[in-house]
Amino acid sequence: MGNVGKKSELKTIVFTSRFFDGKVLTFHLCGIEDDSGVLIPIEFQRLPFHPVRAFLVQAPSGTSRGGHGHRTGRQIFIRVSGEIEIELCWQNEEKCVVLGPNNNAILIAAPVWSRLIYHGESPSLMALCDTPYDPSSYLYEKG
Repeated sequence: MGNVGKKSELKTIVFTSRFFDGKVLTFHLCGIEDDSGVLIPIEFQRLPFHPVRAFLVQAPSGTSRGGHGHRTGRQIFIRVSGEIEIELCWQNEEKCVVLGPNNNAILIAAPVWSRLIYHGESPSLMALCDTPYDPSSYLYEKG
């Protein structure tokens, strides 16, 4: 009978790094892999915040998007496919993070500035946000 009736604890999030005084966290959303593919569960109660909206971005390889920060709120970017290079800047300190198969998510808190550059075949990401869409909250000045 083995594990029948027993609940096993699945580690769904592994935090990999923290910088900019904790305003940026990189992590890996763990998947369950078998012959039919990979399932990556996203359990909202395990995230560092409660999302109120989500959006999906698909862009041609080499495309740059973003180039702004936000006055308030936090976002989690989750790599879906391809490779996503993220340029970050906070208090004139710059850092670059690449989301790929082994490091597939990043949390960015306000007011950190970010630009996303999409690489590979059909690069895409999903974003989860803890604030409603508000273009007046954008901060375009880098730094």
